[in-house]
Amino acid sequence: MLAEEYPASLERRPGQLLRAADATAADLDGLLAAAGVASTDELRVLAAREMGLRLAEPDLRFTSREPHSEPRERSALRRMIAAEEDNLRRTLADLQANGALEVAAAALLRARRRWVLGDLKSAGYASLLASDLTSSMRDVFLVQPATGAAVNAISDAHADDALVVFSFRNYSRLTVDVAREFHALGASVIALTDSYTSPVCSFASHVLAVDTRSESPHHSPTAVAAAAHVLAALAAAGAKGAVRRSRRRAEVFDSLGSYGLGRPASAAPGTLGSFGGAPGLPEPAADGPDT
Repeated sequence: MLAEEYPASLERRPGQLLRAADATAADLDGLLAAAGVASTDELRVLAAREMGLRLAEPDLRFTSREPHSEPRERSALRRMIAAEEDNLRRTLADLQANGALEVAAAALLRARRRWVLGDLKSAGYASLLASDLTSSMRDVFLVQPATGAAVNAISDAHADDALVVFSFRNYSRLTVDVAREFHALGASVIALTDSYTSPVCSFASHVLAVDTRSESPHHSPTAVAAAAHVLAALAAAGAKGAVRRSRRRAEVFDSLGSYGLGRPASAAPGTLGSFGGAPGLPEPAADGPDT
């Protein structure tokens, strides 16, 4: 399709070329990967810098008109929700089938210390995971996405430690470099990433592949957050004293006055029956995992 009308074909949007060629988004991803380009955005930058070409921008599919009478906003919402549900279902099914989550959780449990890193948009995922892990186990450290913090973490790391990294397109060089250094130390590196061919996989002991396809120009966070949450829950299920630690943390938060706004009238201070603002849920067993 590119060759037929070259160079005029370069002015057509990627989505138009895919439809005309009866190809899929995966075909386009494979073509870009073969060319050594991470995304169509990077291809546009390279074309402008090296060849002086201005390529058409990718389709914003959620703004396209559909040939039926459904309002554009409604059809966009329907497609976006369907895509997020598919991402979540496919990712969790694959991770359950290959056992990657259980193996990664076991590596976290065996570790002397647990480090968590995410750069750019992934910094939010890292913060969420670190918070979940901290509630059930000790020695969890969130590495700030800065060179100084990364140097400190690498300097303090040990072969018995584990590092969890989040790495998605466009891949952060800092994240890959830190994963490489932890791998060189002999530490376990757990990578949540969007492909088994992403740069961080070369240094990962465990790869949790997450589907991040989206109807928007940005990668989808839905399956990423879910996979990280399940990983933390599995680790908590096997951690000794996880329930006791969680209860103690809740008591300390109560004593410091950090919680309380919006607490149901039936909830007494120090109890977990309505923890998280969900009245009516049963309390976890005192001697079992709190997952």
